Amino acid sequence: MIFTHQDSLYGKIALLYPENKFGLSGCNPPYALLSLATALVRQGIGVKIFDVDAYAGKHDLLLKDVQAYAPDITGIPLFFSSFNSVFELLKLMQEHTIGGTVVLGGPEVTADPDNVFECYPSLQFGFMGEADESLVQFIHAYLNKRDIYNIPGLVYRDGGRVIKNEPVLIKDINTLPEPDHMILRENYKRGLYWRLGCRGTTAILLSSRGCPYACKFCFKVTRQPRYRSAESVHKEIEQILSMGIKNIHFMDDLLVIHIKRVKEIFDPIDPKLGIKFKVRARANLVTDEIVEYLASKGITEIVCGYESGSNKLLKLMNKGTTAEQNVHAIKTIKKYGIKAFADIMFMYPGENMNTARETVQFIKNAAPSYVNWCFLGALNGTPVALELKSKGLLEGKYSVKQVPRITYDYLTPAEHKHLIEYISKEMNRYNRNLFAVLLPNLIDILLSSGYTQYKAILHHYRQSMFPRLF
Repeated sequence: MIFTHQDSLYGKIALLYPENKFGLSGCNPPYALLSLATALVRQGIGVKIFDVDAYAGKHDLLLKDVQAYAPDITGIPLFFSSFNSVFELLKLMQEHTIGGTVVLGGPEVTADPDNVFECYPSLQFGFMGEADESLVQFIHAYLNKRDIYNIPGLVYRDGGRVIKNEPVLIKDINTLPEPDHMILRENYKRGLYWRLGCRGTTAILLSSRGCPYACKFCFKVTRQPRYRSAESVHKEIEQILSMGIKNIHFMDDLLVIHIKRVKEIFDPIDPKLGIKFKVRARANLVTDEIVEYLASKGITEIVCGYESGSNKLLKLMNKGTTAEQNVHAIKTIKKYGIKAFADIMFMYPGENMNTARETVQFIKNAAPSYVNWCFLGALNGTPVALELKSKGLLEGKYSVKQVPRITYDYLTPAEHKHLIEYISKEMNRYNRNLFAVLLPNLIDILLSSGYTQYKAILHHYRQSMFPRLF
């Protein structure tokens, strides 16, 4: 349940993942914490990762191990969805004097540090931006009782003020060490990390950072893309394979950005190794050349954020794609025997019954392998949240016991209710389609999944098919 590397190193740092990742699509390893832990170990600092999924989501069990470890510093990432779980975690830690000095990081500290420090009155330190190098500097200085207050990206409480140091972008991510997956070897061995349709353990990998596109609903630390060398990626893949893991999910926003980079990564990989890869792409970048090549290299799934089938909505989102490109991408991916998973977002401002019907019709026509759909959440710091706030159409924000509420002033309450009901009904109906969605996915699960997946999938499909019984 806890993972360490070289216990003889000086200092004790605990990195806690506070929120359950286990769901219908699987359970990912805490990759960002793995990267940070690797950087700390390489600098001679002792570290352990505590993943709440290893404790069946129970914070009290996790904190018993943290208390036994008695760390000098505890680092916790904060996401829009984890405000409440982090609040409860910090409350328990404070009540039982567990965890030493606490440092928060992640997208929410970057997006709105003042909100974070208001939510957690006992918090003293946080980090904005990419903290790989800054956190190491902070921990070295803290453990050696040196000045900590001029470190880039540091946010700290000074009496009644919150001081924010400007973060520094890591321009060359090849200066960072390849994440050492052996730090999580015990959880890998027990099969905690898995993905839908992949037998056995799945590891994830990030070969780049940043996205050059400017979708208004998306929050990014930076839009400047930076790429790891193919050699660095291959070293990480080799280590994953040495642990007996043959399922690898590339979590890059845009791994499939151009054929040259794709080939640099996959050319040396022998398909006979039997590795199953899952990658993310973008509708406007999907071509026959790239997809045919990926199919020959063991890529079994391609995920795209299509978001909508309405050109009006795609333009409002500043997505940079068209509905026609979305259809072409899905059909191209499926043509080469690769599963086409679709991320779809409804209720972006401007959504109405006509645009929703366009999206539903697009999904029916293109027939993606599965649709992961949601209603817009106005994430803190995103352009759409700022625009809505300036117009008085957004109440609240993601915070402790609070979520933002969007006002659709062009819809009556009855129209809004009818639209939500229509979208929910049509999307659930599509994902329950026996021959187009359910049966192909169930066959794939039966052929390729393990016991953990069986239990999760069976539960979710039973709820989907017979909701009144659960």
